[in-house]
Formats: sequence, C-alpha cells, structure tokens
Amino acid sequence: MSGKMVTETWFGSLRWISWKNTSETGKGGIGILAFEVASLMLKVVNMWHSLRENEVNGLREQIVNSVGIQKLVSDNAEYLMDLAVNEIIENFGNVAKSVARLGKRCTDPVYHCFEDFINDPLINHFEWFGWAYRLKKMERKVKKMEKFAAVMMQLCQELEVLAELEQTLRRMQANKADRVKLLESQQKVACQRQEVRNLREMSPWVRSYDYVVRLLVRSLFTILERTRHAFGNNQIVFIEGNSDCGHSKTKFLSRSHSFSAPIISSEFSSDKGVINSKQRRSLHQSDSGDGKLFHSKSKRLGHVGSFGGCITGVSDSLVVDSCKPAGSASMRYGDFYMKTIEKMERTHVGSLSSNNKLYSKLFTFSFKLGLLNAPPSTLGEAALALHYANIVVLIEKLASSPQMIGPDERDVLYNMLPMNIKTALRGRLKAYAKTLVSSAYDVSLAERWNLALTQILGWLSPLAHNMIRWQSERNFEKEDVVSRTNVLLVQTLHYANRAKTEAAITELLVGLNYVCRVGREVTETAVLKLSASKDRAIVCL
Repeated sequence: MSGKMVTETWFGSLRWISWKNTSETGKGGIGILAFEVASLMLKVVNMWHSLRENEVNGLREQIVNSVGIQKLVSDNAEYLMDLAVNEIIENFGNVAKSVARLGKRCTDPVYHCFEDFINDPLINHFEWFGWAYRLKKMERKVKKMEKFAAVMMQLCQELEVLAELEQTLRRMQANKADRVKLLESQQKVACQRQEVRNLREMSPWVRSYDYVVRLLVRSLFTILERTRHAFGNNQIVFIEGNSDCGHSKTKFLSRSHSFSAPIISSEFSSDKGVINSKQRRSLHQSDSGDGKLFHSKSKRLGHVGSFGGCITGVSDSLVVDSCKPAGSASMRYGDFYMKTIEKMERTHVGSLSSNNKLYSKLFTFSFKLGLLNAPPSTLGEAALALHYANIVVLIEKLASSPQMIGPDERDVLYNMLPMNIKTALRGRLKAYAKTLVSSAYDVSLAERWNLALTQILGWLSPLAHNMIRWQSERNFEKEDVVSRTNVLLVQTLHYANRAKTEAAITELLVGLNYVCRVGREVTETAVLKLSASKDRAIVCL
C-alpha cells in the first residue's frame, strides 16, 4: 500500500512540475520526455567516446590479436572490422530512430524529414550536408549533453525526495499533527519544490523539441562522419563479373556515383543548416560527371533509392531480392530498370566509397534486413551463443578447483550440454577409457591436461564472458541504463563457428574428466597410505 502511495506521489510531483512548466514558460517544452532524451544523450556521448582514435585502435588490436576470434570466427581482419561496423551502425540506427520520432513533434518541418534519411540515406543524404559539427564544437556539445544527463539524474533523485516529503506531509495532515511540525514539513516541501524547479530549469525539461532534436541530429551526423573517418579504409568490393558491360558501367553508374558524395568533413563543415538548392544542384552535377545524363537517367530509373540499395552488396547480400518492394506504387520496376540491375550484378564495379558503405548498412538496418544476423553454421544463427557461454564459464569455474567437483556440480554441467556435445563426449571418453585405466596414477599426464585446459580456456573464456556481458548490458538498456564497456558482438561467441566451438568444449570436458579422475584416485591412494601407516604405528605401540 505504501509503495502505491509513493508511486502516486512521485507521479503527482511530475504532474505538478509539468503544469508549472506550461504555466511559467508558455512554450512547448519536452516535459516528461526529458528522461528519454537524457538517455539518448548518454548513448550519443557513449558512441562518440567509443569512436575516439585510441578507442578504435584498441578495438582493432583486440579483435585482430584475439586467438579465440581467429580460431572460431575468422582470421580476415577486414571482415572482422566490418562486423564491428555493422554493430556500430545498428546502435546508431536505434538512437537515430528514437530521435526521428521526437523530430515529428518539432515545429520546424526540416526535422520531420530526418526519418526519411534514416529510411533511405542513399537518396536523402544530400538534404543534410553541413549538419555535422566541427570537432571542437562537438566536444563542447558532448560536455553539454553529459551535463544535461547528470542534471536529469539528480532531478530524478530530488523528485523521489519530494515524493517522500509530500507523503509525510499528507500523513501529518491526516493525523492532525502538531502545528509547528506541520509548518516545518510544509517548509521542507516548499524548499524541495524550489530545488526541483531549479534543476528543471537547468535540464532538457523546459527545452523545446526543436532545440533538443537539433542538438541530437547534428551530433548523430558528426558521429556518422567520425565513423567514416575511423573505419573508412574498409571498402565494399563487388564480386568479379563479366567484362562485356564496360560501357554500361560507365553509362549507368553516373547516378550511383552521386550517392558516393561524402558528407562534408567535420573539420570543414559549416555550422549552418541545410545547404541551399543551388549548392545541392552543383553537388549533384559535379559528382555525376554529366548533368544532362544525371537528369535524363533519373527520370527513366524511377525510384533511385532502390537502385542505390541494390548496388551495395554482392548477389547473396543487398541485391535485388532483398531490396525489391512488394507492390509499392512509388517504387515500380520497369523493364529498363531491371535490365540495368541485372547488368550491374554481372559487372565488377570496384569498391564503393566509405560513405556508401555506411549508408548501405544503415539502409539494411532501416528495412530490418538483418544487419547483425550471424551467418549459417554459427552459434548466433542457432541462438546458442549465450547458452554455450554459460557452459564455458561453468567449466572454467570447475577447472579452477577440480578436487571440489561433486556429483551435483557434475550433473548440473552434464544437463546443460546439448545432445550433440553429449554424443561427441561419449565417443571421446570411450576412446580414452583404456588410457585412463593404464595411466590412472600418471600425474605428469594430468599436468599436461591441466596445461591444455588452461590454454583452451585462455582464448575461449574471454569470448564467453563477453557474450554474457553483452547480453546483460542489453537487458539493462531496456531499463534506460547505458552501457559503457563497448563490448561488440564480434568479440563474443555470436559469430563463432558452431562445430569448432563444440569441439573446443568437448576437449575441455574430456580434459576436465581426466584431471578430476586422476586427482580423485591420487587423493584416495594418499588417504589409504596414510591410514595404513597409522595402523602400523598402532600395531607397533
């Protein structure tokens, strides 16, 4: 009952300051959505910090030098970094979609179009040239967002205090407490309300939607620019195709090259808003190489956004099948368009710009085409990554003290194993049965198994711990707690090859079984010898 009263009082405090905000300022502040905005700001700040040069270099070094990643995922550094970029764009897209929803509430119609950029960045990025902050200005904006988030956290705490004071005041009024104590309680409530009002004035609570969305949108474009600088060396390369389309490559790529125009660098970008139409036309024409060809082909190609998306991958990636709209009136495919795409699929196009790479990934995210989907034959594809991570962590715990393993711990571990690992384990243990009997007291062999366990866990357990940490952070983020460890899926078991991971786990289980059996028999032998020596000593007495 008291918990319900506290909740009602807390929300009553929110209604009070929301009403005071409307009556005092007379402006459309974001109000209660300030808590969501503060969470978005923290995520933006976290993304910005994770893209600093030392952080990116450290991430690249960790990924490339990880033995576990090389054994279970891939030894191709470019592929691994591309997986990292996929998750960065996924996180970017989640924040950007939330900002786009806030943008719908703005009075300035330009922010209503931010969602169009998220949905089709290949065609709509021209409208947002010059929105990225300069580097020094971005650092100032980051500090401002950190301050906003800290103030909102303090405001939340002060609202809880206010709720408790108001509840105490109501209780005293209901019980007809002493007048002096009642006045003191009323004074405390008044002082606390003033504290809340002061914090509210310092927070995003009273800021307009336009102010908040402008800050977040420009910060997001700056982050996109920083991502391009940090990971721009990795480019998408198309599969080699027939060479009889050289003419069509030059003829039909003029439009696609217009997509490759990079965002103005943050070091040279303007602090003004959208560039004017004259500047945009010059960008279109200069990048396409031929203004006449640009305009004539655009009329015939229909909706060029789909064309841009279709040239961002190879035949098993973002090609025609994954980009075709189903029955969309605004994205119809003409015969000429389809022939053009078929030629593009057979042609070696070379490498796209780093901007097109990021835009194509954002396009993939927007249409829910599985940017973070794990390839076949991986633990992520089978939805077993977290379960296998828990198995590895338990094996690591048991291997640290094998003499303490009892029947209960053994049963818990065995019940966690999937059927294919159990089958493989039985086969391995049958093969080692004779060895175990003949070398039951071979301590040196047990030491070698101990060393093997240590080596395997040395490269496997970091991926397992990262998997558990990644999952726990995503669960906390549902409660608006922002992750700060920056663990990416490529550093977990998500992309790990299932067969190789199961083989490594089976090896761990065989080694653990041998070490435990040898250790138990050695201990029993020592106990028997000790008891026999005691019996002889008693006989002598």
